[in-house]
Amino acid sequence: MTAAPVEQPRHPDASLARGLLRWHFQIAHALLDHAIDRLPLEVVNRCPAGSGVSAGVRYAQVVFREDLSVNGVLGAGKPLALSTWSGRTGLSEIPPLLPGPEDWRAWAHRVRLDPNRLRAYARAVYASTDAYIAALADEALDLKRVETPVCLLSALLFSVSKQRGEICSLLALSCRRRG
Repeated sequence: MTAAPVEQPRHPDASLARGLLRWHFQIAHALLDHAIDRLPLEVVNRCPAGSGVSAGVRYAQVVFREDLSVNGVLGAGKPLALSTWSGRTGLSEIPPLLPGPEDWRAWAHRVRLDPNRLRAYARAVYASTDAYIAALADEALDLKRVETPVCLLSALLFSVSKQRGEICSLLALSCRRRG
């Protein structure tokens, strides 16, 4: 006699967690985009003293990292930058995939940005993140298990928020210099 498959219990908080996670990413993306939109183009492209990385490059890095994390690592597929968006990301070259600190710095100084194409790529990455979260199985949202995608998504959410803060700092510096 074979046992009937046991249905996995539904996690009652999974739809709430899924909804909150999607909402948090939507807010973080909107705040990030708002921060970069408020910067004059010359500030977006200028490397501030001491930092060595422009606001535009910071924005590009966080979008690219999200693409790699969601579509490459979590989705176990190809990132958009290496598939459907190849050559259309708004980056003259993509960052090194396994970079060391020197590799990122060198890339940050070489890369040229096309802001309109970069924003279109960012919107595609944001949409793929939202679709990924929307399709997550309830078990993947179980906060009691540390190996779930929620852990990486939480770290990614923190990274988006951190980069937004750094871009806002550049905006504040820009306003002080002009005022």
